[in-house]
Amino acid sequence: MIELIHYLGKTAVKIGSMEEKNKRVLLFDIDGTLLDSKGEGRTCFRRALTDIYGLTGPIGTHGMAGKTDWQILTELMQMAGLDLEKIEARRVEAFAAYSHHVEMAAPTFQMRLLPGVAALMEQLKDNPRFILGLVTGNVREAVPHKLRAVGLDPDLFAFGAYGSEHQDRNTLPNLALYRLGQMMGSPIPPDSALVIGDTPLDIACARHADTKILSVATGTYHREVLEEHRPDYLLDNLADTEAVMKILLEF
Repeated sequence: MIELIHYLGKTAVKIGSMEEKNKRVLLFDIDGTLLDSKGEGRTCFRRALTDIYGLTGPIGTHGMAGKTDWQILTELMQMAGLDLEKIEARRVEAFAAYSHHVEMAAPTFQMRLLPGVAALMEQLKDNPRFILGLVTGNVREAVPHKLRAVGLDPDLFAFGAYGSEHQDRNTLPNLALYRLGQMMGSPIPPDSALVIGDTPLDIACARHADTKILSVATGTYHREVLEEHRPDYLLDNLADTEAVMKILLEF
């Protein structure tokens, strides 16, 4: 049995080997999949860009769903007229400012859990078959504050890959699986992993990593749009715990 030290907290997470009990790796997106951010993240992003660059670009209308925060920041600042060198020179500061604003605002956030998430986490948290991780466009340091704001314990997720670590979301599932493999001492086969997300970009990153994908129509994309991208599994939401668990056990 290998002990993994949680990436967000100080809790040791024991998960054993991939062979033990046929473990399955679940890679959850956050916004639009686990929670409805109610625009709170966009507000904090606006404040951070104002603090660091003095500009926000067209943040009120810019499409963010499925993108990494790194990509969003770059796009907005380029549209505001900054060149890439100036953007990159202060990117880390901007991420730190964003995380700070999320932390400060979290106690009054109007974010909410999406249907079925709480019940699903109750099913998964003590189930030895599953290893829970995150693949999210969010800045890493902001993640625990957003999860706690909707009543999710960050310690549910033993590892992850984040939107402050690479601009291209397609790299994140492989990064997450690599980290898990390093923790466990052996590579993680992609066919043992399932990405769970709400956008076509989640589908694309799963395909890039050769994992399976469960799409949920709980974000900004309707079921019909997601269906066009041919996910392995597609649900309106995660409310039917029995149906979700059937997918998670059989993918």
